[in-house]
Amino acid sequence: MSSTASSSAPSPERGGNAPREGWTARHQLSLFFALAFLLSWAVWPFVLLEPDSSPMVPFGPTIAALVVTALVGGWRAIGGLLQQLARWRVHPLWYAIAVLGPFALTSLAAAAVVAGGAPSPDWSAYTDWSGLLVTLLSTAAIVGLFEEPGWRGYALPMLQRDRSALTAAVLLGVVWAVWHLPELISDAGEREPVPYLIAVVAWSVVLAWVYNSTGGSLLLVILMHAAVNTSMKFLMPTFGVDHYDNAFWAMAAVWTAAAAAIVAVAGHRRLSTELRLRRTSGSRGRRRQTTGTS
Repeated sequence: MSSTASSSAPSPERGGNAPREGWTARHQLSLFFALAFLLSWAVWPFVLLEPDSSPMVPFGPTIAALVVTALVGGWRAIGGLLQQLARWRVHPLWYAIAVLGPFALTSLAAAAVVAGGAPSPDWSAYTDWSGLLVTLLSTAAIVGLFEEPGWRGYALPMLQRDRSALTAAVLLGVVWAVWHLPELISDAGEREPVPYLIAVVAWSVVLAWVYNSTGGSLLLVILMHAAVNTSMKFLMPTFGVDHYDNAFWAMAAVWTAAAAAIVAVAGHRRLSTELRLRRTSGSRGRRRQTTGTS
């Protein structure tokens, strides 16, 4: 199942010979980033009029990817982008990594804060199974689906064309971190900015690893993105105000360590780990039968 997944990106050569399409193809990545920021940040000025309103909307990256892909490659390229959402046939371990991994790392970060002297958080937050499931699925639909076709489905394969997977993931992580600035500035008390931005870059590396290792499965990336948000939403607020900042620094440290371990094992060039699906006895029998008659 190992793949750099660069073939999943829309092809810039499909844009035709019109001058405008040629310019778009040459600058498609810059156009995507500009459009993603413009669409997501467009509501930020309204916070001045209504402080309780959302400073940004999450659908910018996906809409930007669809628009630029349509301009460059047409409907066929859009189909190639969206097909990544249907890549579900991967080793079952990837589902466990995507869904359970973030909860394990968030718990590890919480345990580190407790070891440093903080009171224990409310671990019962992770026993609300129905609440966790609803939050996970709604986050996957609202946040993951509106972001990941743009970030990992479109931009990551483009960046990986002429640079290593690690460099591409870090660059994308920096852009992704900056994209969150309206939330960090307008909702300053919700997240500790510096460790959160560090964590975003680490998440970008881990998500790139999942994406590349699963042959470009946006489904797995969306699930992991949703699991990261859900694990933090349920556990982090249970820390008191005095230890909330420490919890975010622990989170950044744990995810950075996880990203470093992945790079050491998977390699910085491809950021890919191969897990093979076992063939069933029936499929082995059919293969032997085919071999015998050829």
